[in-house]
Amino acid sequence: MVKKSAKICCPLAACLALALAGCSKIVAPVEADGLGLPKVELRLTSEDYGTLNSNVYARLPVPAELQLEGRRWKIKVRYSGQTSINNTKKSVTLEFPEERRFRGHRYYVLSAQSGDPTGFNPIIGFHAFAQAGLQTPEVQPVTFYVNGEYWGLYFLIEPIDEDFFARRGQRLGTLYEATRANALLSFANGYDVRMGFENKGEREDYFGDLEKTIRVLDESQPQELPARLAPLVDAENWLRYLAVSVLLHNFDGYINNYRLHKSRPEDPFRILPWDVDHLLEMHPTRSSIFGEPKFSERLLRAPEYRRRYRAILLELMDETLRVEHLDAVLDETAAQIAQALAHDRFLGGDAHANAARRKESLRQWYAKIRADLVLLE
Repeated sequence: MVKKSAKICCPLAACLALALAGCSKIVAPVEADGLGLPKVELRLTSEDYGTLNSNVYARLPVPAELQLEGRRWKIKVRYSGQTSINNTKKSVTLEFPEERRFRGHRYYVLSAQSGDPTGFNPIIGFHAFAQAGLQTPEVQPVTFYVNGEYWGLYFLIEPIDEDFFARRGQRLGTLYEATRANALLSFANGYDVRMGFENKGEREDYFGDLEKTIRVLDESQPQELPARLAPLVDAENWLRYLAVSVLLHNFDGYINNYRLHKSRPEDPFRILPWDVDHLLEMHPTRSSIFGEPKFSERLLRAPEYRRRYRAILLELMDETLRVEHLDAVLDETAAQIAQALAHDRFLGGDAHANAARRKESLRQWYAKIRADLVLLE
């Protein structure tokens, strides 16, 4: 159903013909059902529904029946999210039986993406990161119904967990989640990595490899940094993550919402993007060609990295993520989600008008980045 490689090579026309599937890791609908999108239907008894809503912050799972893609499951469901759990429109995590997994996963996220009023961000965001060569989760827009009531436009987003890596022929290995908007890459002011990173890998209480990486970033002189960092970090991958985040204003993805992974202890860390609901929003300190200083400042002090980063920005703007390419993705997405978004009582809105505004914002921002390339020389 879906290509598993993050290396994207198909042309745009073929990509869009597959409903944005192969190129961007977006799963094409098997059949349109609810408001032009696949339909996710959840049914709970009144008692279980009450238990679910009485234990929101405890994230207590309750039994439910799920219908999706013409199949039925008996599952468990719970609310999920960090700050978004406070919103009226909440995300949920679906827990499938071991013997009847969904797309190879025991757990799957049904995300409200409540930080995004347009309904575009998870599609355009993960698509852009995949086009730039990063490993990304699969994402699929759907309509979500609970006991027959329409809850709105949601997104089935593949979780980054042991099953994610197993499906791609990799080990879970070491996996750190950048969280709580406090994932810093410096020990300045006595910073403790446990304040901003959670270890979800095979050695849950071990942070030594992450701490070693941060010490090298802290202590290395700019000219020596590439050589010292090479065994620890896939610098090309990190710079590409930074470049896409800058081009899309992914301001919430520098000190939050990314994953650091390596299959084996001797491998370098690679970054995977996560939760891209805040895109194309201006931020007073993070919306610049340099991104967030707490994430990128030490990397970009090295002349070698700065030159490579500049080249990546040009490559993405001129080729891989040129505005005409993103226009087509936005138009295709608008056509997919228009009905579901218009009927979403929490979001509402005109998907095609949103797409037009996104196009204009991207052109203005790309022009600003091009003008600021001189700062990287």
